[in-house]
Amino acid sequence: MNIILTDAIKNYIESIEANISKCKANPKKGYVAKISINGDENMDIFVVVPKIKLDYIAQLWFGDKSDYNKEDLTKEIINQIVGNAKIIASKKEINFDISTPKYLGEYKKIDYDNILKYKFKNRCFYILMKEH
Repeated sequence: MNIILTDAIKNYIESIEANISKCKANPKKGYVAKISINGDENMDIFVVVPKIKLDYIAQLWFGDKSDYNKEDLTKEIINQIVGNAKIIASKKEINFDISTPKYLGEYKKIDYDNILKYKFKNRCFYILMKEH
């Protein structure tokens, strides 16, 4: 699943006109949304996005970084990434259903099995995975 999510993240980053690099730090703060997948793969997937990244995406998508809903934008980001992962996975004959995104608020410690860490515009964002 890491490879599929990595490809989906690369597609997402290209769509927001950014370049990514690896991030070394672990999550400390940001806004969190979660999607569960069930089928050939079963896990919870979390995205942790710092406010400065939400501001960047809001400016790009809406032309205004001061008037957006953090909850809706955070859920849309994970929805786009995991939705794209579902398309990539189906081409590899891996099938799963995805839940509706759920907003979890500000980052607090999350129990996870694996993490993907990326940096763009000098700030990290994270994809955390917990199998179930």
